Amino acid sequence: MRYGGPRLTSVLLFLVLLVGCGTQGGPDPTYRPTESVLEAVSVLRLHIDDDTYRFPPARDFTGKNVYRAVFERLESLEEIHAAKFQSGYLTAVILFAKGRALERLGEYEIAAQHYRRVTDLDSILVDEARRSEYVCERLSEARVTQPEPVASPQEALHVFDRRAALLEELLEEVGGTHYTPVVREEIERTDVERARYYRARRLLNPALEAVALQQYQRLVRQNRESKFQNRHLLKLGDLYAELARDYAHRFPPPSLSFDPATFDEYAFGATRLYEAVAHQDGAVEKIEAARKLEAFLAFTIGARDATLQR
Repeated sequence: MRYGGPRLTSVLLFLVLLVGCGTQGGPDPTYRPTESVLEAVSVLRLHIDDDTYRFPPARDFTGKNVYRAVFERLESLEEIHAAKFQSGYLTAVILFAKGRALERLGEYEIAAQHYRRVTDLDSILVDEARRSEYVCERLSEARVTQPEPVASPQEALHVFDRRAALLEELLEEVGGTHYTPVVREEIERTDVERARYYRARRLLNPALEAVALQQYQRLVRQNRESKFQNRHLLKLGDLYAELARDYAHRFPPPSLSFDPATFDEYAFGATRLYEAVAHQDGAVEKIEAARKLEAFLAFTIGARDATLQR
């Protein structure tokens, strides 16, 4: 009896393909869902000391903010394996890790609640959780410190100064820990809110234009090392551009009341800042700055041409 031939070859080829499909049909292990708390916590621990004030937060293989990704995966593990976690043997670890992720997302009040729950457990994490709860409560307190809607410009300035002073004091307390970039981010957020506040108030009171400019200049000066430095430069450039357009609207270029020197002061500030960002290779704001510069230059050319019609 003969064995082999085309028929046997076909059968063997089919078996090889069948085995190959069986081994390669599963998902790539890299992209499988997180299957253990240890896996999620280890990723978080790897990035807990990252300087997120100077550099953007790390991203995982899916492109998500690593802190948000870890928090969501821990939430999913708790939901999927609820029965396994009923014994409580990992409760403190999960709560503590979620607190660490939440504080990097700016959710200080919720993070403090997680740390507070850890302090009620019998765990070696209690002391550190108590310290973290204190820091997050201070950060949350600063976040809600806002001027009243009816506050005068001077009263509002006092409120922002008090908020900044609280954070500067906290920065000294946490020096040398992973909280340093977290507090610096909150100080920067205070500077941003103060600048935006006076930018909005100037629309109701043109006398605050100088204050608004001063606050944006302060924002840029105080946060030279921030990952948002280019964004702050663009915002200051936008304010200069707004002032130039507002001035040309109040005092049309053909009129005798139009002062070219005043207009050029605003215009130069905007173009200088847009150019500074537009010339930074690799910056994500480069294209935006170039487009804003192009549009603003077109406006200034039109305004200067109008002055020749006087």
